[in-house]
Amino acid sequence: MTTQSTTINFQQYPQDQLIELSYVSQATHDMGMLSLMNLLEDAAHKNAHKKLTGVLFYDTGIFGQILEGYPEQVAHVWNSILADHRHKNIQVLEVGALKERRFSNWAMKFYGSDEISKYVPELKLHLKEGALSLPDEILTLMRSISNQSSEGVFQVG
Repeated sequence: MTTQSTTINFQQYPQDQLIELSYVSQATHDMGMLSLMNLLEDAAHKNAHKKLTGVLFYDTGIFGQILEGYPEQVAHVWNSILADHRHKNIQVLEVGALKERRFSNWAMKFYGSDEISKYVPELKLHLKEGALSLPDEILTLMRSISNQSSEGVFQVG
């Protein structure tokens, strides 16, 4: 798999088809805990309203996210992410049809540095600044947490 442009043709999917969009990006500035919590609360509220589910990772200035939902709703959030001043160097990992949600219980599940170290330590290595050249590995690791316990992980929804 190669990384894709940030321009995505959401109209190629039937409106009743679940899709998954995954990406990584660099933060434009350090995100302190308060900023992250505000971001998560806002995202979880919007996602629940739009019936989106997913997971967000953040470590050492790198975001990784998987969004699940219907094309129109995913497109709306994606356009917001592209316009968000907190992101730069956005790389789409994959976008495609989804048979069923992996994160159906979470409007937004969050893994920060400590949680990544505990639950998916391999991901920590790939999310270091400049290590965005391994999209297959990053996506596999991000997806792997869908089967894990959510004990101790911040989640909303």
